[in-house]
Amino acid sequence: MLIKPLIVLGLLAMAIGVFYSPYHAVDQMREAAEARDTERLSRYVDFPAVREDVRESLSDSLSGELNRAMRDSPFGAMGLAVADALLRPLVDAVISPTALAAILRGYMPVTDGTDGVGLEARDDVQVSLRYEAFDRFVIRIAADNGEAVDMVLHRQNLFWWRLSALRLPL
Repeated sequence: MLIKPLIVLGLLAMAIGVFYSPYHAVDQMREAAEARDTERLSRYVDFPAVREDVRESLSDSLSGELNRAMRDSPFGAMGLAVADALLRPLVDAVISPTALAAILRGYMPVTDGTDGVGLEARDDVQVSLRYEAFDRFVIRIAADNGEAVDMVLHRQNLFWWRLSALRLPL
């Protein structure tokens, strides 16, 4: 008689743990970012996947811009090839534990037109957390002006999550 309630209680506890697990991962990431513990933060980040995602996003954005420029200039294709060659080392340098920790602390990526991408401290950021799917969880860090960075975590197993994509305001 006592076994059925224990089984139901165990299943309920497991369901709560599965639901709460991304919130726990985000708390651990925030604590690591606040403590500037990049080694601990790195445990929650799949750097090759994040770099590839950012590279693809930037490449798509550049392709759109260069396609418009190619209509006016025959050197557009060459510009696209050069931009793609420069993109890989730039993304590898920018996507680092230190940069991700800064974003988690409320810094927003900005472009200044000369030096490329930098991070700017913002006081007006709002953080929201939500599931997009059973295996995808999003941390949205948004400024009052509408700019937002989405940090996308993917489920590795029932209880473990890793950051695997960044959606930057391009």
